[in-house]
Amino acid sequence: MLKLTMLPDDYLTINGNIVVQLSRVAGGRADVAIHAGREVPIVRGEVLERQGGKRPECLAAPAKKKARYRRDQVFRWNDDRERAVKAMRQVMDRLEQSGSADEAKLLRLQLDRIVPAVWEDDLAEGQ
Repeated sequence: MLKLTMLPDDYLTINGNIVVQLSRVAGGRADVAIHAGREVPIVRGEVLERQGGKRPECLAAPAKKKARYRRDQVFRWNDDRERAVKAMRQVMDRLEQSGSADEAKLLRLQLDRIVPAVWEDDLAEGQ
């Protein structure tokens, strides 16, 4: 089984004529859009199982615990968050210039943990 990690708006194709796009992820839920011909049967797992079908053996067992709602939420990047990160970086630059390089380094490490590098790469491409 192929397992992929996707970000919102990422997509994949299957056999060149089926497109699956991850539209949104929030609160432990994902919105997925599937474009396929009408001849391709698409059935939700819970509907299949409710109708007597079996869960495919290739799938992992369902999680026993529910995901933590707040912790697992993914938030969308926006202009306010981008401005906040820029302001924080400016403060860190001033700390370094005033001789507080250790404190600035510690703050940069923490900021990098909050704002994944993947997002920064995406932001740089959009500018």
